[in-house]
Amino acid sequence: MTRLSHHIHKLFIAVLLMNLYGLICLYAQTGEMRRPFQAVRNLGMGNAGIALSFDENALFYNPAGLVGVDAIIVGFPILLEVSEDSVDIVNEISKLSGSSSTAEVVELLMGKRVHFRNLIDVNVVMPFGELVTLGGASGVETQFDLEVRNPVAIEIDFGLRLDRITNLGFGLPLARGRWLFGAAIESVERCDIPLTTATIGTVLTNTDLTSTFGTCELTNLKQAQTFNFGFQRRLETASALKMTWGFTANNVGGLKFNLSDNETSPADQEPEFSTGLSWQPDWGPFRWLFALDLRDLTMKHADDTYCQTNRETNCIIKRLHVGTELGFMPIDSGASAFAIRAGYNQGYFSHGFEFNPFIFARGLNIQYAVYTAETGNEPGDNPDKRRVLQVNFGF
Repeated sequence: MTRLSHHIHKLFIAVLLMNLYGLICLYAQTGEMRRPFQAVRNLGMGNAGIALSFDENALFYNPAGLVGVDAIIVGFPILLEVSEDSVDIVNEISKLSGSSSTAEVVELLMGKRVHFRNLIDVNVVMPFGELVTLGGASGVETQFDLEVRNPVAIEIDFGLRLDRITNLGFGLPLARGRWLFGAAIESVERCDIPLTTATIGTVLTNTDLTSTFGTCELTNLKQAQTFNFGFQRRLETASALKMTWGFTANNVGGLKFNLSDNETSPADQEPEFSTGLSWQPDWGPFRWLFALDLRDLTMKHADDTYCQTNRETNCIIKRLHVGTELGFMPIDSGASAFAIRAGYNQGYFSHGFEFNPFIFARGLNIQYAVYTAETGNEPGDNPDKRRVLQVNFGF
């Protein structure tokens, strides 16, 4: 290979190594509707969950859904997510020969996006009969995105983010279980370095990549605290279908970080209001679930500046989530021995599955999903297809 192609290859290796050592995290996409701790189960169902959350993920989708948990849940999930471009790049790089030209390497990388997300946390949910259900989750989520563009003067877009989040909440049934109410307090420690563009020449001449793109350290995160509230209403007029309507208010009071006067990152976030419907008919050994969400009703999401000023139909589609799950041999309210999922996330097809090899227990839970997220500022701009795998140890 030429000297340039060697350096580009080394750049990818360096980026991956830095992530493993905790030096880098998430790139601030211009318009991606980023929310931490997005669950594999929900992502496979089009990322719906406002009216259909009865496991540990209720803490981040709708805390009222904690009421639906019917067994103690203790889990230690490990999640890994990569973009389809990342998989293609690894496969193509492995095929390059030692005589590959610079033009071949640039053509391989040009216009591709490397996306990586990793989540490690612990979660506990404890139901106390029909009185109250308590839940908590705490973990660290890291992510980075990298893109090579501009074939005339090669440029690299790169950014970083790290979240350390603790979420404590409860769910409470009211009016003989017809109304479910939930609340949670969420503590966020974040490093979010805005998108940085550098030329390939700058990268090649700089031996310290952190001075070019920046870095995140667990000992120097900006702190914020916020509250999440939600309710679900079990509709009696559709009792045979077990229809439920849900509503959530996240980041109540705003998510505001303790920044110094000269700091602009991480960005504060406005409250987010969402609503949803679900159908949960009881079919004996089968469980067939349906859900529909409309997120960010006020269109004030911090990362979507276009729709804040342009209220178009496509902006609504970008906030629409529809999904279904067919489970076989349910273990408890939130898991099945095997389940398949499908849905639409922001107008793009998603799918996934769940497998519990112990059949009657949650000792080992494996989940996989494929979904697409829009990463550009305008609706329909820069869709990024991603694959996510989670292995959860617990009971």
